[in-house]
Amino acid sequence: MKRAIVSDIHGNLEALEAVLADIAKETVDSVYCLGDIVGYGPNPRECIDRVISFDQSILGNHDQGALYDPEGFSSGAERAIFWTRDQLEMPNGDPGQTAKRWQFLSELPRTVREGPFTFVHGSVRNPLSEYVFPEDTHNPKKARTAVCDDRAVCVSGAHARAGSVH
Repeated sequence: MKRAIVSDIHGNLEALEAVLADIAKETVDSVYCLGDIVGYGPNPRECIDRVISFDQSILGNHDQGALYDPEGFSSGAERAIFWTRDQLEMPNGDPGQTAKRWQFLSELPRTVREGPFTFVHGSVRNPLSEYVFPEDTHNPKKARTAVCDDRAVCVSGAHARAGSVH
């Protein structure tokens, strides 16, 4: 099975469309989003509308921040979260579509396990708040507890480059 994996879209529809155009050139069986659909970028509604059609999506910390109080965010990220909420609640928007977007975000899982794979936004230990950096894979203790679990392959989305095809 060949999956296209995107992550950290952050409301950037133009970048998402470019990545999806590249994915369309490949032969993939499914498209997964590993979180942070919203945050910072100017098109959170449109990005959610695109991601809803993906085969699997996972909650990212900015998605959670849009749903609940954004804890532990920098002041700039917090402002972006509140702005995103305002965009998602646009008074002239379609109430049915607004409800669909909120429902989609609220139902996103933090972790998805499929066969030998574990998919998360951040780390396996703390899917929303802990990032995994390349050097972490060289620390055996952190690699066992944060980077991966008992699965053969762990896929983390935080700070990923969107558009990876695996």
